[in-house]
Amino acid sequence: MSLLLKKPRLSDVNQSGVVRGCTLGVDTVIDMLPDIGAISAISAWAPNDVSPSGVARGNEAYIAVGTDTGCIMLINSSKSITTLEGSGGPAIQCLLVKDTTLKSTSSANTRPSFRPDVVACDSDGRVSVYAMGQMFARNTFSAPLSTIALDTNPNSPSAFIVGDLSGAVTACHAQEVLWRTQIAVQEPPSNSERIRSQPMDYLADPGISGVCAMQFPDNHGILTSYVLAANGSSKVQVLSRGHSVLSVPTPIPCSAISAGYFVDGMSSTCTSRSQAIVGDEAGRLYVLSNFELIPYAQLDYPITRLISIPLRLFADRHGVDLVVCATQSNSVYVLHDKQVVGIYSADFWPASVDVIGAFSATAGPCIVASQNDMSDGSSCAKAVHVIPIELDLE
Repeated sequence: MSLLLKKPRLSDVNQSGVVRGCTLGVDTVIDMLPDIGAISAISAWAPNDVSPSGVARGNEAYIAVGTDTGCIMLINSSKSITTLEGSGGPAIQCLLVKDTTLKSTSSANTRPSFRPDVVACDSDGRVSVYAMGQMFARNTFSAPLSTIALDTNPNSPSAFIVGDLSGAVTACHAQEVLWRTQIAVQEPPSNSERIRSQPMDYLADPGISGVCAMQFPDNHGILTSYVLAANGSSKVQVLSRGHSVLSVPTPIPCSAISAGYFVDGMSSTCTSRSQAIVGDEAGRLYVLSNFELIPYAQLDYPITRLISIPLRLFADRHGVDLVVCATQSNSVYVLHDKQVVGIYSADFWPASVDVIGAFSATAGPCIVASQNDMSDGSSCAKAVHVIPIELDLE
């Protein structure tokens, strides 16, 4: 089920944007295999010509699905399902689909095949990398993993960043750890100090709720790569090569974070990934630009996931990114320039949400939402829904 809603949900909407509304099209429904447990994570990926390894990507888009029984599947745009890992392992906490760094083996008479890498993080603290459909590498960390993002630092291609429930953030390749840092949480004060003090970070959950890689201009206007990490301490930590360089206070702990370009006119050095958007459990959205926190929007439900979509993917237009915002409800919001332009209202509660550039030759960017069947009191995987986004542009 999908709806076209153009009525703003915000009192301070910006009417200067180029997006007047969006139509969320008819779902493509991909039924899941039986007896794989409940869907706990998804990640989507679409091709762009040629991968860094030189392998032709073809036209296939892919969706990775992980479950609470450890099953990992890769679905292509033909709806063909490949099982990378069977059930019986620890729960999959988060997934990342990215360009592969391997060349496929092929004879002179066969065309090179391509499958993207799938990185799976689980509740046992394992990071498993599947390349060309096969297990390639596995590392084990000391705590259950909670979030993952692609590292966009040009000096570390194919790297990714993971956060765990102990508060550690790690940048790594498939077989190598680049750096690792522990986000400090304030120690509890003594009894006498506790009476005089306000409840602060010592009550915070140390688990990392979100990470993203981005570039900020430094004091000289030169773009520098950073990693942003959020946990339960009401701060966003700005990391450079594993070292904390700044803590940006937030009103309450952040529950989601994504890099992109969301507020225009903030700086002449702003680029496609020079800002970040953060969301919290009160439904508030803020943009972090030039180390300044700017109010963006207020939604009705706690934020669970944020994904940015460049406007140029829809048309030859320049402007700030769209934001797809998953919440603790059956609603997934689409925002642009501080305005709600569309809402996907499902007849189920999406277990996980992502965005894909295109899932078919005729579609543009799409929302991907997973559905579990809870009709008999238990939860089991039912389907993945792919919902096209069509913009009404001025």
